[in-house]
Amino acid sequence: MSALKKERVELRVTAEEKRALEEAALLSNTTVSRFIAETVAQRVESVIAEQKRLLVAHEQWESVMSALQNPVEPTELMKEILSSSMEDSWSVKINK
Repeated sequence: MSALKKERVELRVTAEEKRALEEAALLSNTTVSRFIAETVAQRVESVIAEQKRLLVAHEQWESVMSALQNPVEPTELMKEILSSSMEDSWSVKINK
């Protein structure tokens, strides 16, 4: 069984919203309070996950832009590949 809940959150809703909450809770075979808590918990997880995903995407974007603005010097292998013509074979020996 989960730990006792100690925190309280109050909210105001319209009569229509309250009736809808009560109906949804009844259809879910739970209390209105439990229905709201579970629904909010799902939404909270979704919002946080989306924001974290956007943050990572933004950081990756910054990394890509930085790499494009500050390219590294080509290696000898890169130069060899770039200097070969399209008619040449694309096989390149890689020394390990």
